[in-house]
Amino acid sequence: MELEYKDPSKKGRWIVLLGVVLALVAGASAFFLLNNAQQKATTSGVQTISGYVAAVPILARKPIAEADIVLRTDIPLDGTNAQGITDASQLLGRLLAVDVATGQLLTPNLLASGTAGLGFAILKPDESVAPDSEAWRAVSVTVADDRAVGGVLNAGMTVDVFMTATVTVPEEPPVINTDPAATAAPRVSALEGYESGRSTKVTYQGMKILARAGTYYILKVPLVVAEEISHLQADGSVLFSMALRPDQDQRILDVSQLGATNNRIIERYGLVIPQPYPTLDGTDPQNPPIPALTPPPSPVPSVDPSASPVASPAG
Repeated sequence: MELEYKDPSKKGRWIVLLGVVLALVAGASAFFLLNNAQQKATTSGVQTISGYVAAVPILARKPIAEADIVLRTDIPLDGTNAQGITDASQLLGRLLAVDVATGQLLTPNLLASGTAGLGFAILKPDESVAPDSEAWRAVSVTVADDRAVGGVLNAGMTVDVFMTATVTVPEEPPVINTDPAATAAPRVSALEGYESGRSTKVTYQGMKILARAGTYYILKVPLVVAEEISHLQADGSVLFSMALRPDQDQRILDVSQLGATNNRIIERYGLVIPQPYPTLDGTDPQNPPIPALTPPPSPVPSVDPSASPVASPAG
């Protein structure tokens, strides 16, 4: 009996060809359906906008590079993205005020500065210029590290600014009475009892540091304060110091009764006034005795929580 031989490879090729045809048909169908859905969405009134988004995570205070952003033209329009930036020149070289995640739309309120290379913005994202708004300005103050919390202050921190000024008390010429019959009491000068020296006081509270370059600190201040600081630094007789505030403390304290001079500190803390040695009368000044150490407080006996409470006697 003679067997007929059939080549099975031909049947396999037909199966592969059929699979390819089915795949092409499925891809064409999917493309048609997606295209049809987009056309229906467009005709149904859904609007889209264009805008630059973050191609990679962008850190705050880092200049934006061309590789950090990408333009999208299919962003669905809503109430939060109408201000998307479409001009790359408005982004390149600028700094962001906050970290931005991949795919996040870039808007003007996210920028820390409107000028490339500036590195900071005077106004916060929620602040604007209005006829009755404060005239904010940025002014630099030179403060050595030893008067700026050891030089650890940086942008974003809030500080109180102290002013140490050299106060010069003028010497009034003596008043000479040429009338021997005059009985009027000698005139007492209004400056009697004062002498020239340095005086320190906290003058500006809650100042925001916008940027720092070495010992130059750029502060956000009202225009009148910027004028005062500019004059005092040009005069050269004033030193500024800064104290760091906690972020949680937004209080503005009444400092009308504050102010430090040598005599005030001597009186407040009872500092010993130096005397010549030996004394003019030949006696040796005696040191007061050293006070005894204060004993530590007595330990308070602990109460055993397992013990039964003792009832108080009836009155």
